Amino acid sequence: MKGKLFYFALTATLAISAARTNFQPTIVLLIIFFFMLLILHKKYPLMLFCMLVFLLFVGYFSYIDSNNKSNFTQGVYRNIAQISSIPTIDGDLFKGSIKDKSGEEFVFSYYLKSQEEKNDLKTIRPGSHCLIDGDLKEPKLPTMPNAFSYKQFLYDQKIHLQLEVRTFGECSLDEVDILTYLQLVRQNGLNFLEDHFPSTSVGIVQALLYGDRGLIEEDLEVAYQDLGIVHLLAISGLHVGLLVGGLYFLLIRFGLTHETTRTILFLAMPAYIFLTGAAPSVARASLMIMVYFLFKQMRLSLTSLDVISMTYLFLLLLNPYILFHVGFQLSYVVSLSLILSASTIASFEGWFLKLNGISLISQISATPLLLFHFYQVSLLSLPMNLVFVPFYSFLILPLSLLAAIVQYLFPAVGMIIINFLDYLLQCSHYIVYFASTLSAATLTLGKPSLILLILYVFSTLYLFLTFEQMKSVRKIKMSLVAMSCVYVIHMLLPYFNPNGEVLVIDVGQGDSILINEPYNKGTYLIDTGGRLDFQKEKWAERRKTFSIVKSITIPYLRSKGVTTIDKLILTHGDMDHVGEASVLLEQMKIKELVVPIGFVRGKVETDIVLKAREKGVKITELDAGDHLKSGNLEFLILSPKDISESKNDDSLVMYSKIGGLSWLFTGDLETEGEKSILGSYPSISVDVLKIGHHGSKGSTSDTFLDKLKPKVAIVSAGANNRYQHPHPEVLEKLHKRGIPLLRTDRHGAILYQFKENSGTFSSHPPYDEVETESQ
Repeated sequence: MKGKLFYFALTATLAISAARTNFQPTIVLLIIFFFMLLILHKKYPLMLFCMLVFLLFVGYFSYIDSNNKSNFTQGVYRNIAQISSIPTIDGDLFKGSIKDKSGEEFVFSYYLKSQEEKNDLKTIRPGSHCLIDGDLKEPKLPTMPNAFSYKQFLYDQKIHLQLEVRTFGECSLDEVDILTYLQLVRQNGLNFLEDHFPSTSVGIVQALLYGDRGLIEEDLEVAYQDLGIVHLLAISGLHVGLLVGGLYFLLIRFGLTHETTRTILFLAMPAYIFLTGAAPSVARASLMIMVYFLFKQMRLSLTSLDVISMTYLFLLLLNPYILFHVGFQLSYVVSLSLILSASTIASFEGWFLKLNGISLISQISATPLLLFHFYQVSLLSLPMNLVFVPFYSFLILPLSLLAAIVQYLFPAVGMIIINFLDYLLQCSHYIVYFASTLSAATLTLGKPSLILLILYVFSTLYLFLTFEQMKSVRKIKMSLVAMSCVYVIHMLLPYFNPNGEVLVIDVGQGDSILINEPYNKGTYLIDTGGRLDFQKEKWAERRKTFSIVKSITIPYLRSKGVTTIDKLILTHGDMDHVGEASVLLEQMKIKELVVPIGFVRGKVETDIVLKAREKGVKITELDAGDHLKSGNLEFLILSPKDISESKNDDSLVMYSKIGGLSWLFTGDLETEGEKSILGSYPSISVDVLKIGHHGSKGSTSDTFLDKLKPKVAIVSAGANNRYQHPHPEVLEKLHKRGIPLLRTDRHGAILYQFKENSGTFSSHPPYDEVETESQ
């Protein structure tokens, strides 16, 4: 079947995608289109083989998926289990994965209680058997639209439960198998690098040599990702090729025959895959090398397209879920595009033009996937890759390997190399940080629909085919226009979208409400949410801290193609409402900051105002009676009227009509503030009431509810919060009046999607959907 494996790989992809999505109509149409093409080209035997492959992979995936279930339920877990991964410690958090004696795997987390305990647990190794006591819990689905699903991520690894550990008992390391032994070698290598390399470079070196990015600074990794060069922080196919090529050359120079050298490297590749974490890019490149060596030994010829297709099918047979891993997708799409464009690349004269061609082809082929997973692409990606790919491949990678080896053998000399390497990396990081701040160089288009993604793929393939077949200049221009049209359509879609939305973001115990007008006429954010950070001892401080804005708000805005917030409205200065405002001002373009009179009452508010001024953001103060108008929306300010000693009662309270409903946004308003509003607006009534102060006992009086007569109430509160919000008395008041309640702690994010005069409420995740129609 030489030359036909690519068709089988494509068929397997369609089969697994169809089985995963329960034969979604768009996928079915793609399948029909694929087989129709085979019929039109009269490839009847190939079509029959592809049909067989399709049925085999549909059945295979369905069988695997139907058996992907847990034998455990939520509840207490106390047993002796094996540590199945290299555990990590970040501050006071100890985490990893364990395997029960039944063979089922769980991810675990444990909060350390002291520096001594932290030191003790550092000695735990993969393969250790420990007595573990804790609680098994199901991972939650994401509570925001378009958000990363950790539950799905674990499911694809056949992990169904998380273990919250209370105590670790005695641990012992008995006999280990070969895979555990390789994990131990990997852990020792990572520990050696951590002990001998500076903190500014150790994360990069660990990533390049062992495929572990755990010690890379979070902001640095984000900067590399935003610039489209994050692949440099992983072991890429190029790195594997350079390493194998270098070893091949050395072994030949030492007098070994080509046959012996290929045999040695063939046998070493599986160990290398596991030593480096078995990332998809490493697995693909290593398997391709193994297939090439095997066929070379057998004196058989195989095209590059057959080799990559063979490894693709092999990995899908090992684990069909790998198809949905972004690293797997990017690795194979980019490699395939380079193989299919081989003659185009060969036509370029000189290494510089070839490097430009490779980088451009890689960028174009990866862009649809980057948009689908990360919603944006960097216009600086091509020049940054031109500079950084050779810099990392031919300087940083060899120096990292050399530094590690020399440091182990000759520590004094090794430190000289390490310091030089660290200097080079710090210089490169400075360039990366600077380039990542150039927001104009980033194209944020939002998450493409499946249909738009298919258009991207077909237009990209058409472009590559016209170049590869060297068709007329006219057809090449047509292919460029076709691909450009897809980008333009994607860019303009928000301006033709008649749907607006009010999204109560699930920020835990806090408030944050996003309003998007139809036709992209305006974006407004009421509060940002925030977390109270309690002072920790030095040993307990974590390298990577959670940010609501960075992890929740900004990714969602990017998924919608939003790059600018027209108005950031802060109701008052409590941390759970404005704690992430400074981060948002740093990370996104904000046109105007809107605050109530008397907003600045402490350091938190002062820092926000200073940051806004530093960024050149217009600052507007409002009080009762003012109007805030932008686009087609208008807000009437009901409070504060007079400044009091209560931040909560001085919250910025706003009334507006959105999507055919009247809304009241109350911040942390309490009963005294409610009385003041009813005194000034005695005849007020609303359709949707955002309950004040997360539903605390001191808010939402009977009089307030009786006057407003809301049809829907919304509470933003954290799950199992220490304040027991919303309070039972508030819940009873709402129940007594028959007012439906939507709450983020139970329903996740709450979305009101509307057109001009009507809309629908829903919650996320979708299985918690609650709908209310407005007419």
